Amino acid sequence: MIVKRLENNKELLDFCNICKTKGYKNNDSLKAMKFDFADFWGAWHNDKLVAVAGAHALPEVSTNAVRVLFRGCQIEEVYRGLGKYHMNSIGFRDILPVQMEAYKDKDLYITTNVYNDASGRMNRTHKAMKLLDKDGILTYNNDMELYFTEQSIWKVNKEKYNEIRHRLETFK
Repeated sequence: MIVKRLENNKELLDFCNICKTKGYKNNDSLKAMKFDFADFWGAWHNDKLVAVAGAHALPEVSTNAVRVLFRGCQIEEVYRGLGKYHMNSIGFRDILPVQMEAYKDKDLYITTNVYNDASGRMNRTHKAMKLLDKDGILTYNNDMELYFTEQSIWKVNKEKYNEIRHRLETFK
C-alpha cells in the first residue's frame, strides 16, 4: 500500500464520485469531505486511490490535540476478513501510521458518531473503537458536540498501536 498526501485532482474527484454512488455522504464531494479544512492522505492499491483520511487540530480537546482519520473512507476491501485490532481498515492500518509520524509530538484522537451515520458504516466503526478501548489501543475520552454533531472522542495509545502494528508486520 502506498500512502501519501492527497492533492485536489481528477483521481480524488473520481474517488468522490464513487463515494456518491455508494452513498458515502461525508466523502461524495470535496466540500462534503471538508478538503480545505484538513490535511488529507490517500492510500493507493494497484495504482488506484482506494482510501482517504484527513487530520486537523482539535483545540476543543486540548492545545496539543489532533483529530486523525477525519472523514476516513475506503471504497475497496483490500484486507479480507475480520480483525481483532481493526487492521482490516486501510485507514487504521496504513494511513494512521503516516499521520502518527506527521504529528509525532501531538496527542492523536479519533472521533465516531453514532447518532448521525452519514456513511452507513459509522455504527460498526463505533463498536470497533469500543473493542480497541478494551485492548488499550484507544482510550475513550468523552462524548462532546463537535461541529454541531455529537461525537465520541477516542485517544490513540501510540505505543500500544505500534506494538500491535509491529506484530502484524512480523507475521506477514
